[in-house]
Amino acid sequence: MTFWRQFNTLMWVEARRSWVWAVALVGSLLFWAWGMNQVDLVDSAEQLGVRAIILVVACGIGAIVLCLMVGRIRSETRHGQYQVLLLTPPSGYVHVAARFLFAGITAIIYYVIVGGLAWWAIAQAHLQLDAGSVAQLVIACPLYGVAVGMIPVLAWTILLMVFISSYRIAGPGWIPGTVMILATPFLGRWIVEGIWRVSYRLPGWRLFEGLRTAIDTAAWEAEVEGFQGVFALPQEPLWIMLALSALMLAVAGRIWQEVEG
Repeated sequence: MTFWRQFNTLMWVEARRSWVWAVALVGSLLFWAWGMNQVDLVDSAEQLGVRAIILVVACGIGAIVLCLMVGRIRSETRHGQYQVLLLTPPSGYVHVAARFLFAGITAIIYYVIVGGLAWWAIAQAHLQLDAGSVAQLVIACPLYGVAVGMIPVLAWTILLMVFISSYRIAGPGWIPGTVMILATPFLGRWIVEGIWRVSYRLPGWRLFEGLRTAIDTAAWEAEVEGFQGVFALPQEPLWIMLALSALMLAVAGRIWQEVEG
């Protein structure tokens, strides 16, 4: 019961601390939807391409905002500011779990709505999806993307900020932070290359098998000629990235607990 009481309390604290960030992030999709609606090109393919670029930018900015939201740890690991609130020595694992879960839920909501905007853009380009393909586009693909991309990034951000805040070799903590930040591209490249080598060893998840095209121009028809409407997502990146995320969160929780203790 102590764990769940602490967890519920810290989830409430996270909601109080970050609700403005979460609401602003999700609300920003109204701006992106407005921008997509302003695209007025005669050619359907070009129109879809511009709207896709807008969604890619929205995804990137959303990822940055989520990292900023989850990384605002400051001196929490050094001053034990929640001990009075919790009335018990805090657990680093509970801190990390609450912070990660709130950010993860926000990310899922954000990217599911992005999937809905992608569906709207596809419909505007006169490409019709059956119910199964719509569910895959709006739910399955965003969840897969969050699990493979956003969850590991959030876990790495939490680990980075906990490490910097906990082990301040220099006054502002720039030495450990600089080392980890500079190592991030090399680590990311090594992970991506490793995942690429083992991908598709297991059966892939097939998507959009029910895609039907409603063609209205010869140019659009030429561009989609030979398109089979079928994609396959590999399983391996999902399981590998979830395992790495769990490991990073466990290490971050352990560091937080050691410093608090």
